[in-house]
Amino acid sequence: MRFVVEKIHNIKLQTSNFKHCTMTLKRRAFINLSATVAATGIVSGLSSFTPAQKETPLPLLAADAEPITVKEREGRIAKAQRLLFENKMEALVLDCGTSMQYFTGISWWPSERTMVAIIPARGTVKYVCPGFEEDRLRELISIGKEVYAWQEDESPYTLIATVFKDAGISSGTIAMEERLRFFIADGIRKEASHLNYASGDPVTIPCRIVKSAAELALMQKASDITIAAIKAGASKLKEGMSQGDLATIIENAQQQMGGNNPFALCLFGESSAFPHGSTKPQKLKKGDIVLMDCGC
Repeated sequence: MRFVVEKIHNIKLQTSNFKHCTMTLKRRAFINLSATVAATGIVSGLSSFTPAQKETPLPLLAADAEPITVKEREGRIAKAQRLLFENKMEALVLDCGTSMQYFTGISWWPSERTMVAIIPARGTVKYVCPGFEEDRLRELISIGKEVYAWQEDESPYTLIATVFKDAGISSGTIAMEERLRFFIADGIRKEASHLNYASGDPVTIPCRIVKSAAELALMQKASDITIAAIKAGASKLKEGMSQGDLATIIENAQQQMGGNNPFALCLFGESSAFPHGSTKPQKLKKGDIVLMDCGC
């Protein structure tokens, strides 16, 4: 039997009797810059597939992954402060999300309760958070020490205005990063109406668009894990399995190899013609196309 997954991003997987799998990458540069792999395939001769009696444990590929250091994040903040100065901006406000994690290392769920990090053009990073979350936030802080905690009967925007005042900002422009939610931006504008507000893109984009060696190494590691997980999923394809079955195999493989936040969108047959699948349940049949869009 022969299974071929051939190619949305020129990634080829081949198996013989589903016991051996080799991989050829034609665009290594793409893999260096992406942790997401999409692949399509032709499935044939699946009815005679027999699962192995004993599976070989997957290697922990993330064992040697090096996390971003505090020193590197401090360098990112220093660059942001330089860009704030060059763009005549007084501070950058970060909402919960990827930019906050990029600069501070803090991953925080964006709930309805305002939690922001503020990078002033001069001085240290400051945080505004709900009072009942203060202790947990302090456990996560590795850069900056000042936390302004607001209680349920208080306005977080009053505290944000206080942060500006304490940082010596009485006039000028505040940069709002692109993911800052409207209700937060609106609350800040109303509470500190004497200040001007502008997009933080001139600060955040020049920082985040340039990848360090450490970032590229992590992206490569995520790609390696994802490709290995796709190989694991391809080796277990069998007629009658559901799209969810395949997705579970791939996500479990990613987790076993050390991938964080794995995802696998797996589509069969007609469903693969839709960018994100169909609402109709699909079972794998002989001759079906298989699409795998995965990452971690």
